[in-house]
Amino acid sequence: MLDILPDRQKEILVNWLTAPPAGIILSKLTFVATDLWQHYRAGVHSVFPNLAVVADLFHVVQNLHKVIHEVRRQAQATAKTKTERKQLKGLRYLLLKNRQNLTKKDTKRLQELEQSHSHLHRLWELRQELQEWYEVRTIPEFARVTLAQWLRSARQLELEAPNKFCQTLESWQEEIANFFEHRITSGFVEGMNRASRAKAEQPK
Repeated sequence: MLDILPDRQKEILVNWLTAPPAGIILSKLTFVATDLWQHYRAGVHSVFPNLAVVADLFHVVQNLHKVIHEVRRQAQATAKTKTERKQLKGLRYLLLKNRQNLTKKDTKRLQELEQSHSHLHRLWELRQELQEWYEVRTIPEFARVTLAQWLRSARQLELEAPNKFCQTLESWQEEIANFFEHRITSGFVEGMNRASRAKAEQPK
């Protein structure tokens, strides 16, 4: 970690990139990973127009998790019977679980969910498909093609939250595809940030 900026505004980032602290040399910078905040992308490109920006996969997947939670909560809020509410109880972590980590109980629960709430089951599948998409070793050009296929599948749900997520991915498709050339993430920094926040929140 080189520095922590006071806020997320473009001007702050531009000033830092233009005149970094002593000892930080950016002249050989070739690519950078960022979350899906448009001011970061704009700030980097305004100082380094030819620099490759990579949309961080951690934040792409994290945003999809938020979509899944939103749709799940909507389903719970509109459940009409006690049986339906029971079917929707305890899904928070199951819907974020990778296929290889499923237990027999998890698999049975997902099969039941496919029958009772197919859109939630489909969201679990789409999350798994996106996770597997990131694991493929390919070139950015082909990644764009397969991402477009994933977006079409997600839009078939015809739900507001997934549709907004698809719009975000479309606006970042070049930076998302850049991952398959540079394969960098900000996961290490995010881990440090989470650890720092957790420590700060501990009672003294």
